[in-house]
Amino acid sequence: MPETIIKKSKPMIYGGFNSSPVSIIIPFHGCYEKVSRLVKSILFATRSNPYEICLVDDASKNKNFINEMSNVPQVNAIRSDKHVGFGGALKIGFERTQQPWVVFLHSDCKVEDINWLMQMGKSLLNLKKNNVRMISARSNNPGEGFKRLKSAKTDKNPDIILQNVRDGFLPLYCTMCHRELFANIGGFIKNYYPIGYEDEELAYRMNYHGFKQAICGRSWVYHEGGATKKQLCIKDKNFARIIEGNREKCENDIKNLYGKHK
Repeated sequence: MPETIIKKSKPMIYGGFNSSPVSIIIPFHGCYEKVSRLVKSILFATRSNPYEICLVDDASKNKNFINEMSNVPQVNAIRSDKHVGFGGALKIGFERTQQPWVVFLHSDCKVEDINWLMQMGKSLLNLKKNNVRMISARSNNPGEGFKRLKSAKTDKNPDIILQNVRDGFLPLYCTMCHRELFANIGGFIKNYYPIGYEDEELAYRMNYHGFKQAICGRSWVYHEGGATKKQLCIKDKNFARIIEGNREKCENDIKNLYGKHK
């Protein structure tokens, strides 16, 4: 991967987090029980901020499920009739919501910490002076290669700023940012259909524009991990090969980003 190059962007100006509304975007393909579990956990545990839950059904087989979820309070339910992939479903949700703060959640998460949202928001604002513009909750299972994010629910840790991508980057199972971030880094999260490496490309692009990511020490979510990817590969064995091929696409996008601005 290329050496870090910092490109200055216009500063993002926004107010405090207390009582500020949040859009919680949850893309999914199948995994209906997990989606229902996650939505119930958010509704039960989240009290700190006004919020909306935006569910994006990425062409799941059961068309009735999204209609049923539309009747749940605070849920904005959307269905894509075409399978657009993880990044594509995130974009649909992003474009259909308007709240200033945005949280991206994997469908196989579960909220068990009543302070999960508030703590991420407070840490993100506290670290703004350090150019941090995206933050993640910790988890029991952040995924292979993300050991710094792993903790028990009862742990209270200091926040960790990832100074550059070599320090690590955030998987997107539970991340928060301000909506204006994407106008300052050349666009939204890339879509590597059906899934894979969106998080790494985003981290490099943020780093290129002078923005950092951080780990919130006092926010925690349960994360099963790999549910959507596993389901897709069972459904179609070709998806495993396609997902592996996204590694090269991601590397090329990163090289092109740095190459264009030498």
